[in-house]
Amino acid sequence: MGVRYRRTVQVAASAGTVARVMRDVAGWPRWNASVERLDRPGVGPLTVGETVRLKQRRLPANTWTVTDVDESGFTWTATSGGVRTTGDHRARAVDAGRTEAVLTLTLDGPLARLSALFAARLIRRYLDQEAEGLRREAEGLRPTAEEPAGELRREAEGETGR
Repeated sequence: MGVRYRRTVQVAASAGTVARVMRDVAGWPRWNASVERLDRPGVGPLTVGETVRLKQRRLPANTWTVTDVDESGFTWTATSGGVRTTGDHRARAVDAGRTEAVLTLTLDGPLARLSALFAARLIRRYLDQEAEGLRREAEGLRPTAEEPAGELRREAEGETGR
């Protein structure tokens, strides 16, 4: 039985916008404070089977393999030192213009509980940083009628009225 961590955040943006921000993993170092470096050899939409090298602060770099991608988000896994880690990132519309983003990290394997014992505080902090960064990033983006479907444009400073 694994150890699961879950963080939910309300975002003032459409579910499509939130999911696109999550799936654009190459952009994570810009808005996710826990990510030091990310190397994605692929281009275009994230695909099942694709591998991404992720370096988070205070942790060794790890290779993540995408296992599921759909319109609501994606799942990927990494294995290191007797622990298989699964990260699931999902966006669910709550109402018009509001989305619930759910970030889940599950540790499985013979050393999962031991790893969780030592890393729980860091895992929770990184999920909090990811959730807050995701919220800020998605709320700063908006789809526009002039752009092709699926494209996002960063709001100009002062345009949001915040």
